[in-house]
Amino acid sequence: MSREPRTLEEWKSTLVAALGLVIASFLAWYGLSRLSEAAAGDTIGTIAAVGLVIWIVSQSWFYMTQVKSPRRLLFLMGVSFIQVVPFLFAAVYGAFGYQDLCVLGAQGPADALYFSYVTFTTVGYGDLSPVGLCRALAAAEAVTGYILLGLFVAAAVTIYSHTHNRS
Repeated sequence: MSREPRTLEEWKSTLVAALGLVIASFLAWYGLSRLSEAAAGDTIGTIAAVGLVIWIVSQSWFYMTQVKSPRRLLFLMGVSFIQVVPFLFAAVYGAFGYQDLCVLGAQGPADALYFSYVTFTTVGYGDLSPVGLCRALAAAEAVTGYILLGLFVAAAVTIYSHTHNRS
């Protein structure tokens, strides 16, 4: 295991990576959620969904094999799980279009983002609901939320207990 980062300079690459994740997910959400109804639909939505799966798998591989510092891993996991994944799922919902094509009741990008966070955290208020292919996508997001939030909490507890058992 590599030495834990202590200075801002040692955290720099991790902070840049986290900022890149945030910016990329925001741009994907912003771009895909603003497609015209003529452009959005099953083809664009399916391409965006496949891209999302590839992104999640590649990030998971990267975290498991390349990030050796537990604190860096926890930080990147937190950024990914709390901000990036729901934004990317919202981008995919937007890519399918609005006017009840993907999420019943969603009128625009903000509604898709709200639906994504409610689904990811498995709160499920019930005010918006997925239809068609987006039902499978919402189920995948809920399962992803269960797993990723559980891993994040487990990693945080492990790091905390390991740090406090040294004294």
